[in-house]
Amino acid sequence: MKKTLSSLTVAAIALFGAQSVMAQAASSPSRAEVKKETAAANKAGQIPGTGVGNVPQQATGEQSAAQKAATSTVSRDDRKASTAAANKAGDIPGTGVGNVPQQATGQQSAAQKAATSTTDRATRKAETAAANKAGTIPQTEAQMQQPKK
Repeated sequence: MKKTLSSLTVAAIALFGAQSVMAQAASSPSRAEVKKETAAANKAGQIPGTGVGNVPQQATGEQSAAQKAATSTVSRDDRKASTAAANKAGDIPGTGVGNVPQQATGQQSAAQKAATSTTDRATRKAETAAANKAGTIPQTEAQMQQPKK
């Protein structure tokens, strides 16, 4: 009984396996046929998302408006020079230069002036020690919120 059951199982698998392989071979075109059909559909503009369909300029070899705008007649060095001049003048927003007259004219801002000190370390330490002794430097958060008068 065991032998009969296993032979029936093998026969069923062979029958259905062969049928599915034959069905696949009969219905599927070759790789070359698929590539040829795809190329023809792409050329005709029937495949969406390839940028070919419904664009008469590209079909005839002409440039679209976006492509015409993307081609520049100005050299890279000229673009770099004009950008540097606009940045120095403060015309480019978001660069940290616009609306700051000191930086646009080459002068130092208040923060830059404070960062460049002319006093040496020993003098600064002596001034800080004297201010700390006099009590003008707050030590705690409460003192920082309510300074001495």
